[in-house]
Amino acid sequence: MKTEELTALGLNQEQIDGVFKLNGLDVEAGKKRIGELEGQVNSLTTERDDLNTRLTTANETLGRFEGIDPDAIKGEVEKYQKAAKAAEERYTAQIRERDQRDWLGKKLDEYGVVSPYARRQLISDAMAENSGLSWKDGSYFGFDDFMKAAKEKDNGLYQTAEEKEAEAKKQEQGGKQPSFVGASNNGAQGGQKYTPPKLF
Repeated sequence: MKTEELTALGLNQEQIDGVFKLNGLDVEAGKKRIGELEGQVNSLTTERDDLNTRLTTANETLGRFEGIDPDAIKGEVEKYQKAAKAAEERYTAQIRERDQRDWLGKKLDEYGVVSPYARRQLISDAMAENSGLSWKDGSYFGFDDFMKAAKEKDNGLYQTAEEKEAEAKKQEQGGKQPSFVGASNNGAQGGQKYTPPKLF
């Protein structure tokens, strides 16, 4: 549409400008609608390509199962399930063993067992299946009896509370006891030299 064509129809300049303005609005609305339709087409194209890719992948996966015995697949699944269960049990056992060692280490600290060899041996004996101890709720039941039995075998393994108390009393009294020296110190007591008084 040209200005000359509208002038030939008998329109004045104001009317021609109005026609161009309305035509411009229609053109912009058309462009906007075309843009929306192109977006929808692009979206549908992307969705179609995605579905084609999925279909191809599904067909390839199904193709790999052609000629395979379902019982063989079931056997493979069971094999992997058993392996997973065994791995979980191993992991659980390792965590439990770590927790047991940590707990025993703390208890041996409380008992005052300092010898590395004795500690290793006691931990090994306590964790043995025939130890008579029961691991439950994060601690060994019967551990105090286990340690009493170990002390009966090796009296120097650790000190009981009574032994510690007796030793403390002995050390406390040790500073108050007089020390005696032989005749070479003229019979002095308490570590002091006896000096006889002068008589003249």
